[in-house]
Amino acid sequence: MKTTNISSLAISKAMQLTVTNSMAEVSKLEVESVTGTFSDVGLELGTRTSTSLDYSRESSRLQSIVDANALAEQRMESSQLALSNMSDSSQSLLNSIIALSGNSDSSSLQVAADTAMATLENFVSYTNSAVNGEYLFSGISTDVQTLDNSFISDVTTDFNTAFATFKTANGIVSNADITESQMQQFLSDYETSFNWSSWTNASDTTMSTRISTSETVSTSTSANTNGFKSLVLAAVVSSQLVNSGLNASALSVVNAQATNHAGAAITGLDSQRSLLGLSQERVEKANTYMGEQKSIIDTQLTGLIGVDTEEASVRLTTLLTQIETSYTITSKILNLSLVNYL
Repeated sequence: MKTTNISSLAISKAMQLTVTNSMAEVSKLEVESVTGTFSDVGLELGTRTSTSLDYSRESSRLQSIVDANALAEQRMESSQLALSNMSDSSQSLLNSIIALSGNSDSSSLQVAADTAMATLENFVSYTNSAVNGEYLFSGISTDVQTLDNSFISDVTTDFNTAFATFKTANGIVSNADITESQMQQFLSDYETSFNWSSWTNASDTTMSTRISTSETVSTSTSANTNGFKSLVLAAVVSSQLVNSGLNASALSVVNAQATNHAGAAITGLDSQRSLLGLSQERVEKANTYMGEQKSIIDTQLTGLIGVDTEEASVRLTTLLTQIETSYTITSKILNLSLVNYL
């Protein structure tokens, strides 16, 4: 009978090599079972790797546009809210002016003046609204506060200075002496000389956003538009003149002018809201289109580099069991010794 020598060291080395190869496969399966894609796309696809890169790049590009659109949508939603509040304030001012028609009661006049000043204060607060550190109504100058903190004091002082200059130039001693025609002349001259853009820090150019691969829309509005100007004029004229001791005829001119400005403010502000609404609708449609397009691309990409995660998990479990068995066998082989039989 002939026997063949078998080296326990050779067996253990072979088992260790098997374990090493198995561990490499484990690393690969762990990645695939978690990500659902090949662990090494280049190795698996070969010449088709460039196709997967094209799909991945296009999907990422679409997602980046959608993410940018989310910021634009937030800006427009906040702008809509501020414009809505300004429009409501203009309506409240208009209502208070209309209520003064033919009313010369000092208490009612003071209430109207206070309402106008509150409207002006609210206007400044809404106009200086900011989201994510960007001022909503500064146009492209988003890092600059739209109105200075001293705006109310400055604009009312400017108005009263112009009014005092007009009275001096026309020899008017008391507000009660101002005639209807003189008040019409003053308000017309002041409105003509009122350079609204010089009072703001806003740019006439509004923010534009690329909302898809081929569309660019305006996603903000500027405080330099006529709606903002009309609201300021209505509030300043009312707050400074309705309870300044004017006679009935001059006061009726003030109320008529303030009414016109308040109505123009509502129209102008609502027009800006409509324009933003159109942009919001276009962004929503663009997002829907790009979402569907991205879904198609992702499906193609998954079909190219995807793996069955359940199958990968089963293979991983089986392989780990085999490795554990190999460790056990290797340990027993290494413990073999002739000493145990002597």
